[in-house]
Amino acid sequence: MNSNWNSVCLDGDWELFIEENRNLNSESYSTLDELKNSGFLNIRGTVPGNFELDMQREGLLPDLFYSDNSLMARKLENHHLWYVLNFDTTVTDEKQYLYFEGIDTFSEIYLNGQLIGETDNMLIPYEFEAKGIKNGRNELLVHILPVFLNSRKNVFEAGVTYHQPYNSDSVTVRKAPHMFGWDIMPRILSGGIWRSVYLFQKPETCIEDIYVTTIKANESIGTFHIYYRLNIEDDFIEDYRLLISGNCKDSSFSMEKPLWHTEGRTFAHVQNPELWWPKGMGDPNLYDIKIQLLKGDKILDIYTLKSGLRMVELETTDVIEENGEGEFLFKVNGEKMFVKGTNWVPLDAFHSRDKERLPETLQLLDESNCNMVRCWGGNVYEQDEFFRFCDEKGIAVWQDFAMACSFYPQDEDFRKKLKYEAEQIVKRLRNFTSLFIWVGDNECDIAIAGWHPVRQNPNLNRLTRELLPHVIQDFDPFRLYMPSSPYISQKAFERKMERRVPEYHLWGPRAYYKAEFYSKAVCRFASETGYHGSPHVESIKKFLAPDKIWPWQDNSDWHIHATSMEKRKGAAYANRIPVMDNQIFSLFGFHPDNINDFVLASQLTQAEADKYFVERFRLGKWENNTGILMWNLKDGWPQFSDAVVDYYGKKKLAFDVLKRCQEYVCLMFREPDNGKLTLACANDTLKSVNIKYRVLDITNDVEVMSGEAEIEKNITSDIGSIACDTSETVFYLIEWEIEGKIYRNHYLCGEAPVSLKTCIDGYSKCGFLNDFAISERKV
Repeated sequence: MNSNWNSVCLDGDWELFIEENRNLNSESYSTLDELKNSGFLNIRGTVPGNFELDMQREGLLPDLFYSDNSLMARKLENHHLWYVLNFDTTVTDEKQYLYFEGIDTFSEIYLNGQLIGETDNMLIPYEFEAKGIKNGRNELLVHILPVFLNSRKNVFEAGVTYHQPYNSDSVTVRKAPHMFGWDIMPRILSGGIWRSVYLFQKPETCIEDIYVTTIKANESIGTFHIYYRLNIEDDFIEDYRLLISGNCKDSSFSMEKPLWHTEGRTFAHVQNPELWWPKGMGDPNLYDIKIQLLKGDKILDIYTLKSGLRMVELETTDVIEENGEGEFLFKVNGEKMFVKGTNWVPLDAFHSRDKERLPETLQLLDESNCNMVRCWGGNVYEQDEFFRFCDEKGIAVWQDFAMACSFYPQDEDFRKKLKYEAEQIVKRLRNFTSLFIWVGDNECDIAIAGWHPVRQNPNLNRLTRELLPHVIQDFDPFRLYMPSSPYISQKAFERKMERRVPEYHLWGPRAYYKAEFYSKAVCRFASETGYHGSPHVESIKKFLAPDKIWPWQDNSDWHIHATSMEKRKGAAYANRIPVMDNQIFSLFGFHPDNINDFVLASQLTQAEADKYFVERFRLGKWENNTGILMWNLKDGWPQFSDAVVDYYGKKKLAFDVLKRCQEYVCLMFREPDNGKLTLACANDTLKSVNIKYRVLDITNDVEVMSGEAEIEKNITSDIGSIACDTSETVFYLIEWEIEGKIYRNHYLCGEAPVSLKTCIDGYSKCGFLNDFAISERKV
């Protein structure tokens, strides 16, 4: 839907009727009058919304995020929903359409009692002609059927046998995979009109579609490729033309395109262009582009967008050889890009709340000094506001298609659904400059090659090897594509080297973070890795019952918020709480006996681990490593997790630690070697920098190192070294100055178990603890 077309938003209060499937007879309900005589539960419904939230508001359900209430959601999986809205409109000569940005999931749509459309995919928008619309009052009814029961109609064969513990029903249904239950999200299948609804008029003569991308970009010349598709009713079109213009700062272009057909392409050349750069490498320059459709001198339609000139390349190999040869490297405008970023997971278990949670989370993304964000394949596809923000801030986007940790059906019916979904999503997002790469799925290759009971070849997956590449070729041919993350090529599979691929998800034994699994990992690019960290005590008290706050042992509330969707011992994901406790023990050598100490020790452990992962990769820049994407930024429901910001928006210690060690020019210590600590500087900018620096031993209150250095662009370079004794725990503060601005980092030195007191004192003296730790701690 063109934003310049005349439209009316239909969001707000609707009538909502709810009834269990087992109580329905064979009657259908297509009007409000029929529903009012049905005896079904009738409450106010919200659009965008989820029916459970409406029931909570009316006092019919408790807060499903509190205590073990999320388990109640399973009893709601057989409910039918009917949303009804009466609205007024004026019928004109122009056709009117209804545009649904998101319906979850299977639905029938009635206008004035007549069926005008059906949906079977939560993840895409739907547009229907408003057939039968009348002057004055109209009635719109959306009947949403239970996903749980509809999924039973879809049969998958024996080969589709790997999936997450709670979600075998997810593999045939086009709905956010996490909603069926995941290790970071509860099983709440839900239902509702979860994104906005519009009634709009489409001009008979209009710009139907525009695709703008870069095919050339350097300091002297930039070229936009512009594809257009028009709707023109006239037989002859020689009087029609397109006027195309764009400007960015002092750079501009304009051109006129005579029309020989209603579909075609053209090229806009820009001399001495303003290039778009990722954060830290330069400015994310965007051109304001306007495309006008004219007949003679009359403007009939206008399409506007922002687009940046940039070239993105990916240098990659199938495997990392035993001799260390191998690569996974992004380049932008010919320059190597070292990636420091995060994984973007669901903003909320109830996706109708995504929009209200988006601004705060985007600010956290920007604040954390990330230059890339990976949109994880277990999620929904984010709204346009997300991509506009990344365009403007210079944050590159890696976009998975919505498949994760399973082997999906290969039959014709499923392929048809996925193809249509991919076409809609690619067309919606392809104009965003920040979008660097499409990836076929999350962990589906490794699921069947490494986790499946019988090792299978992921290269036989027709979805990611045939269908999706063809969609990209047809609709976004200038964008990068990779079949899976991690990607197991035919060569890697044949050589049984699926754990030696250059891009990998670095999840190990979850024990000590400096263990060999992490310290000697061979991947060049870690697109997932992280470490557990408890939320703050004040946050825990918001979602656990008072009698469940402590201890964590044999505590179902803790396990449910870990997220185990059942209370039995040994249930899926219930091990995550003892893992978190053991991570504290591995670093500090004790098991906390109260909630305050547990939270503080856990957050310190997470902060030190996350810091180690990022710095280990930055210190190996170009020689061993090219990027790392931490798991993850913010929780989508209250839980114990790897996120560095909890559901309520409260930052864990790891957030600020990561922010400091992801500065685009950062000083950090290499790991001790032969009694020495070597100080290095990572400069990810495209300019050489002059720094003044000093290192303070906070534990013994002495300066141990200082000086000045010039660091060349886009390298990591050693500066000097100091003697160290790893038998003692020492907290070092690293400070450096660039053009009058002071930056800080730290290093906790010592063999594990290290002194918790020394760690706390170091954080506290440097002002890194934040108020929570001082007020809540007991140690």
